[in-house]
Amino acid sequence: MVTRPPHAEAARAPHPDAAAPGTKPQGSIITQAAEGLSAIEAVPNAAITVLEAFRRACLVAGYAEQHRRPVVSRHDPSVRYTNSTISVLKPLLSGDVHERAFLVQPALRLRNLDHVRRTGEMSPFGCSFMSFGALGPSRDAARLTALARDLLVDRLGFAAHDVQLRVLADDRDLLECGIEAGLAVATTVRSPEEFRHVFGMPGVTGRNANIALRGARGWTDVANVIVIEEAGRPIGVELAFGVNMVLVQAMSLAHPVLAGPATAAVLHGVTDLMALDALSSATVLAMEGVRPIARGRGQNYRSLLRLLGERTAGPAEVWKPAALAVAAAEERLRRHASPPADDVDELPSEQAAHMLEADWERVC
Repeated sequence: MVTRPPHAEAARAPHPDAAAPGTKPQGSIITQAAEGLSAIEAVPNAAITVLEAFRRACLVAGYAEQHRRPVVSRHDPSVRYTNSTISVLKPLLSGDVHERAFLVQPALRLRNLDHVRRTGEMSPFGCSFMSFGALGPSRDAARLTALARDLLVDRLGFAAHDVQLRVLADDRDLLECGIEAGLAVATTVRSPEEFRHVFGMPGVTGRNANIALRGARGWTDVANVIVIEEAGRPIGVELAFGVNMVLVQAMSLAHPVLAGPATAAVLHGVTDLMALDALSSATVLAMEGVRPIARGRGQNYRSLLRLLGERTAGPAEVWKPAALAVAAAEERLRRHASPPADDVDELPSEQAAHMLEADWERVC
């Protein structure tokens, strides 16, 4: 029998479907649940609830769904891994943005791996997550801010007083968008770097407002509304979310790693946060056929496998059921991502898990 760790806090599991358009749920639908499920058990359905609610909100608002791309980036030379929706939508930034598009995209940022290497401790973030966002013309700042409120308050059922737009005081246009959308607005003159964005494209920058949710532990940013500029001239607007941060606030989870497919491993006895993050991130790379070689992406994969070995006790047999469970959870979540483009080639979950186990045996 697996003993759940302290961070597997009790919560009600969500219904797989969000509120229908035009209706307002009674309380957050993320926490509406079948009796007896812990937050850890409820996470998969909760994530799907958020993604499908976002999809419906975008379609109603006139945004067209795009095809997702591989996590191992071959489409954006500025990044090694697809780390956001805008990484895929960059081709629409050629000059002024004319289309209204949205995307649900698996993403990977290795900042936690870097942090662990440097400090030996877990960072406030995980490496693997599902990103979702929308892109529109420069006139869409108010439209996308309103879409964010529609998603969080009207569709997912967060109390309006628990949603806030944080904005730099000088960014009057973004401040006015928040007021127009009916959001509480908090202005600041501190830490202006938190409200500026780069895109890996010469001359293209962004001014962002941050959308924060209040949970049991206070306020946390879960999204950005970004005015994209080229040489100081607005060319488009982006709305960017990560599902993990929304679930952390909605479900009072102790860490974003516990808001993704890694939670499947907790029910199989893997409870160390570093091990969970290493397992879920290595699974993402295994699904895309990355090999554990001594350079480039393969070196990152090797590092994740070694960290997994360091943070789990005993041979691979100890965590093999967890590896299968995480791969299955990742596969299930991807069914609710945007449809794959032709260059997306993903191994089935069972094959990916077996490959990861074999690679771990070789590396560790």
